[in-house]
Amino acid sequence: MRRVRGLETEYGLQVRVETAGLPEGRAGRSAGWRRLGSDEAAHLLFAPVVEANAATNVYLRNGGRLYLDVGSHPEYATAECSSLTELLAQDRAGDLVLDRLAERAEQALTAEGRQARVSVFKNNVDSHANSYGSHENYQVSRTVAGGELEDLVGHLTAFLVTRQLVCGAGHWSRDRMGVGCFLVSQRAEHMWDPMGSATTRSRPMVNTRDEPHADAERFRRLHVIVGDSTMLEPTTLVRIGATELVLRVLESGRRLDHLVVREPGRVIREVAADITGRTPVTSDGMAAVAVQRHCWELAAEHADDEELREAHRLWGRVLEAIEDQALERVEREVDWVAKRRLLLAQAERHRMRPDDPRLAQLDLAWHDVRAGRGLARVAEARGQVERCLTDGAAEVAVDRPPATTRAVLRSRFVEAAQRHRRSFGVDWMRFSCHDLEHGTVVVPDPLATTDQAVDELLERMATEPRAAGSASFRSSRGPGASHGGGAPGASGSFGGSVPIG
Repeated sequence: MRRVRGLETEYGLQVRVETAGLPEGRAGRSAGWRRLGSDEAAHLLFAPVVEANAATNVYLRNGGRLYLDVGSHPEYATAECSSLTELLAQDRAGDLVLDRLAERAEQALTAEGRQARVSVFKNNVDSHANSYGSHENYQVSRTVAGGELEDLVGHLTAFLVTRQLVCGAGHWSRDRMGVGCFLVSQRAEHMWDPMGSATTRSRPMVNTRDEPHADAERFRRLHVIVGDSTMLEPTTLVRIGATELVLRVLESGRRLDHLVVREPGRVIREVAADITGRTPVTSDGMAAVAVQRHCWELAAEHADDEELREAHRLWGRVLEAIEDQALERVEREVDWVAKRRLLLAQAERHRMRPDDPRLAQLDLAWHDVRAGRGLARVAEARGQVERCLTDGAAEVAVDRPPATTRAVLRSRFVEAAQRHRRSFGVDWMRFSCHDLEHGTVVVPDPLATTDQAVDELLERMATEPRAAGSASFRSSRGPGASHGGGAPGASGSFGGSVPIG
């Protein structure tokens, strides 16, 4: 089936402000730098959004959503995407939006006479071992794999436990003895059961939230929360592409329930600690890399377009590199391999011990989305890693929605509401002009790019006067819903109406 997919990314935020010249009582010290608390940092970052929308939870003109999640984490949810290229561009657009907000925050503090450094990290764990997620969403039929979510997850568990080998972000951690060690994945240490309703405690690999944002009788939204946030475009490509192909295998009637993982919470941690991929995973002793190879072989016949064929080719190359322990073959394409190469090179150059805190600092710096600062972005600019997107594609995606999904209609609605200064609300399916009677349209098909009712509403917004007693232009709070993750919905927009360039 042709399906829509989406990514939600929670970002880490760090703001350090120069304290020199401030009164002792305000700064806590007479000179140096202080780190803002999470709430204060988030307030600074989202100040332009609040100024334009009177909310920290808004829909953008590219059809995506920007908001503050639990713990004052900035979060960006892409618009619905039906192609992998669209999804890569929309994902990178989120990085650009956060980068531009960070630049605005630094400029605001400079105008006050204070120097600041704002860092935005696309990673999954902070220095206190708290984890935040990168959630994947796939539209699936309610009849696939027997029709029950538990059955579907049962087929996917072995694949999800071992998928980190091809798309992990890598993590320099410390073992129980305090000795530094490298893990393939950041999220693996924070995963427990294959399926559950939690997202912040006892995290499952698949969340059971049933919000399809489509015809609920036909579709469900598979909400995968086991994955790492990925910086390199080829890693994101194989992360989403491999999962798409395995879903197609299941939709074709093939079964994966023979790949039984007895203790997924334990096994996923063991896989993360073994870069050889030889950790036994299934009840009959199949190794992690062998599970991935089995899935790869089954998926070959389902790679029926060039994007999926490229994802399948990369998936296979990574497995070959792991099987041969020749990781240099994919060090330009896979996050954890590229990061590990960097850390080992720096440790050797500067004679760092495995528990040297500078290695953790370098690990974190890999994930900074700030242009010219984050190590992954610097490597990209220098041509040291591969890209999938053409130059400028992410910049275009900041303002433009994917051309093949409902996001086109959402974008048109938001733009028209702003242009005509209407009071409006929007979520994934619902478009509401509050100052028109009967001014709500619901679009349940995520693959719809045209809709007569939306066209008529846009015409009414341009021509009809406001209903008696309605408010003038405002971005009002509404009943929206994210791709998942539990954040409340919102209305309004941030993008074209707020300068972020």
